[in-house]
Amino acid sequence: MSPRSDFVGKRVLVTGSTRGIGSATADRLLERGASVMLHGRRQKDVDGAVAARAATHGNRVTGRAADLADRAQCRRLADAAGALDVLVNCAAIYEERDIAASDEDFWDIAIGTNVTAPWLLAHALLPGLRARRGVIVNVGSDAAYLGYANSSVYCASKGAIVGLTRALAVELGPEVRALCVCPGPAMTDMMGATPAERAASGAVWSKWTMLGRAAEPAEIAAAIAFAASPDASFATGSVIAIDGGAGTGRRL
Repeated sequence: MSPRSDFVGKRVLVTGSTRGIGSATADRLLERGASVMLHGRRQKDVDGAVAARAATHGNRVTGRAADLADRAQCRRLADAAGALDVLVNCAAIYEERDIAASDEDFWDIAIGTNVTAPWLLAHALLPGLRARRGVIVNVGSDAAYLGYANSSVYCASKGAIVGLTRALAVELGPEVRALCVCPGPAMTDMMGATPAERAASGAVWSKWTMLGRAAEPAEIAAAIAFAASPDASFATGSVIAIDGGAGTGRRL
């Protein structure tokens, strides 16, 4: 079967795309013909991610580093990206901290990265998205609709992303579609710094899904690509849960 080519000629920015779900999303969109700007916090990570794909995708893959907690760097990232067809806001900070151990600096950095940056990028890139009848795909989490202990800041940020997505869908339609993909447990480095830590965390989180396992990043990337694609042309404001049923209920 030949690869799909429904993103040929499309310009895409995927934030947080040097690793995890963002990396898998960039790969899927490149495979389907898009020109993709990769993003990460550190330039060496971005350069490595671009180099790893250049032999296959040539000049369709570029990259730019930016600390999304810094508003000026967000704006520079938007300037570098230029007119887009698709903005995928995937970058996020996750750190377990109970509310007593959290402080205002932690709140500001997490909310700045997880909520303010997606809003700033959508704001800055809006003229091009409107002109090209583009799509904004925000990556949320099952933490948007489930409360998790030691994660009040993260839960708040992901709940805000759902609200932002729905408001953008109402305000920007019909020129721009906006959707939110909410992953559940996924086998990324958010599960742990080492393969052993990720395997141990994955085993624990697997008990919370109805499918008995955590997702692979490519499974979440498939949903993001669907949301951004012509296959979802009549969908906007949708919140797509790809959580293995974790948010559906509990087996007693």
